[in-house]
Amino acid sequence: MNNILTAMPWKRLAKIGKPFWVSDKSSVGFTNLGIILTLMAAKAGVAVCINITSGHFMTAMEQKSWFDFGLYLLLSILAILITVPVETYYNLLRTRLALYWRDWLSRSLIYKYFAEGAGLRVEKSHEIDNPEQRMTQDVDSFCGSSIRLAISILDAFVTVCTFMIVLWKISPSLSFIVIVYSTLGLVIVSQIGKTLISISDRQMKTEADLRAKLASARDELVSNATSSATTVAEAELALTAVISNLLDMTIVHKNLQLFTGVFNHLVPLIPPLIVAHLYFNDHIPFGTITQAVMAFTSVFQGATILIGQFADLSHYAAIINRIGSLTEALEAPSEETRLTLTNYFQLDMFYDFESSNLERNDFDKDHEEENDDFFNPTTFTRKQKC
Repeated sequence: MNNILTAMPWKRLAKIGKPFWVSDKSSVGFTNLGIILTLMAAKAGVAVCINITSGHFMTAMEQKSWFDFGLYLLLSILAILITVPVETYYNLLRTRLALYWRDWLSRSLIYKYFAEGAGLRVEKSHEIDNPEQRMTQDVDSFCGSSIRLAISILDAFVTVCTFMIVLWKISPSLSFIVIVYSTLGLVIVSQIGKTLISISDRQMKTEADLRAKLASARDELVSNATSSATTVAEAELALTAVISNLLDMTIVHKNLQLFTGVFNHLVPLIPPLIVAHLYFNDHIPFGTITQAVMAFTSVFQGATILIGQFADLSHYAAIINRIGSLTEALEAPSEETRLTLTNYFQLDMFYDFESSNLERNDFDKDHEEENDDFFNPTTFTRKQKC
């Protein structure tokens, strides 16, 4: 997993992710985030109740106790009735927060694009492909993925901490084994999928190139009533690049699925294997095995959250690079601005503004009808060169 973490463009993530949370709209974001965290805690508490109730429910069946069976059945139904609305509003608020963020970030990029010729400068440089996609579709993917990944990781942390206590009470060895097993999975998956970031980045570029080639061919068809063989051939080559890259991606996904399929299916078998001797020696009731399986699975899923998100992380890194490069290009000073700053610097070197040698009257003689140009850096530059 170290590969995916080191390949993540952290500086660009901070550059495009931080502004919303320190803007005048941050109160909306933090309010939604606070409610989400509250629902997350409630969801974790209900999950523990379901775990304990399920264990007693299975023990009641094994002991053929009708009273306990009915009691824990009702408690399980009540827990489910509480869980459903909590999870529904939990997911709803996550989506709303991502939409608020997307609205703010897209507006910010659009404003920068059309301000002071920045968009024209980007188009002329030919270094940024498909800026309109980066300001809309890529921003949507970035905000949705950011909220989903951040909340999922935090949710996984809460789940791991909560159910580790349950596992420890059942058998301390289970707590140790689930950590070792999860860490092993993370290491192997990171090695298998270490090329996914570069492949995802290349896929987005090839897809954008294909759209650009097709748009060029369409414009040529509309204007000339036909498309040249060269334009069509370029579109076909772009399509070939897209398909070739997708085939490379499917090979990596195949290898990941082969490993994770077996690795994940072994999880429910580990807790019974560890605590079976306790049950056979009458040290724990039968329902405790059910509790152990549920708790072990919850901790494993929480600890290996990045395994399930590995492909998303690769795509996420590519999205960050696309939006980050656009932001850097839009915020880069124009040639005119750089020249102006250079002129100011040169003027400061050759003239002392506090000296009596520099009088405004000298300028007034040459610019009697252009007094407003006195503070124009271009005026100073011309005077300096004279």
